[in-house]
Amino acid sequence: MINFFSYYEQHIFIILAIHFILSIVIAFLLSLYALKRFQKSTKEIDEKDEQRLNAIKNKGWFFKTLYHASLHKNNQIALFIFTFLFNVSIPFLGYFFSMWIFWYMLNVKYEEKIVNTNVLDLDEFNESFLKVERLFGEGSMINMMNNEYIPKSKKLKALSTLASSNSPVSLQVVKQTLSSNDDEIRMFGYAIINKAEKNINLKIDENLSIIAKEIAKGDNKDEETIAFSAKELAYLYWEMVYAELSHENLNVNFLNSVITYLEIAKDFYLPHLKTIVKQIEEYEKDDKLLQNLNQIKRERAKLQESYTMCASLFSLMGRVYMHRHQYEEAKSELTVAKELLSERSTFLVPYLAEVYFVTKKYDIVSSLFKQTQDLRYNAKLYPIITQWKSA
Repeated sequence: MINFFSYYEQHIFIILAIHFILSIVIAFLLSLYALKRFQKSTKEIDEKDEQRLNAIKNKGWFFKTLYHASLHKNNQIALFIFTFLFNVSIPFLGYFFSMWIFWYMLNVKYEEKIVNTNVLDLDEFNESFLKVERLFGEGSMINMMNNEYIPKSKKLKALSTLASSNSPVSLQVVKQTLSSNDDEIRMFGYAIINKAEKNINLKIDENLSIIAKEIAKGDNKDEETIAFSAKELAYLYWEMVYAELSHENLNVNFLNSVITYLEIAKDFYLPHLKTIVKQIEEYEKDDKLLQNLNQIKRERAKLQESYTMCASLFSLMGRVYMHRHQYEEAKSELTVAKELLSERSTFLVPYLAEVYFVTKKYDIVSSLFKQTQDLRYNAKLYPIITQWKSA
């Protein structure tokens, strides 16, 4: 009889030991996961907990102890003790219930709460919102400049807004003020045009001096520096013509200068482009391909830059030929630029379309606009593209 009870007590002890071990393991896992489940507050007590602690700080030690013993996501010890006692007090069924809690924490999803940041207070707009009204009124800027009944203050405001832009449209408006009867407006217009011309001339002198210094070095001259300055000079001379800052008698000389400096830049960048292509081919044929991957990436980045540079030279040359009404030459230059840029050549399509339109090849104009999708986002070109696509 004694052996039976001792045998029975041993089994009960083993079962209780297993029960306690499982309860400890489950309680530890659940309390640990509770911290990971709420990652925003695992490192330190969040603001709400701090506010609650400050609220009961002066209410005595009992309330502090009660708060620290309560169940919340930052109190791992309290969670562990609660889960452990829960599993111990409800053998077997407590395991399943604890595992259900674990599954629920894994799959539960909370609704996103919209936090009121108080950044915008719409009621304040009734009192503090700035008043928006027309500044220049209806009508074009040119008509406003030529209208004697428009107040001088509005004309000066319009000129001040145009002073920061050197586009042909802006300068064309400014030029309308040169014949104004008002001395202040006329002098302001002269000042804007003079400033634009002076800025371009300073850049031209700077690049010319760079080329002169490099040529003076003889055999030690830097061809890349000369080519880059020649490219800058080509764009500067073109800007003088395109923005109508130069006199009509000088336009021919400026356009010839653009072509000359573009040829100088091409003589460097085109062979440089071919050199990069050959270098990449040599790296790819090399047996040590893995060791050359970084070098191939760098060379391909240089190749893209060279494509962009050469395309800019050909596109500018094409626009110069268009200005001189040499449309066959313009077509060949723009076509090469388009091939160099491939997918990034959308901005060249209007120039090519203009060339084909002037040469009366309307079917090609229609096909160009139909093949190009990005231009439909251009507000100026959208009506034209729509018409040609429907043709």
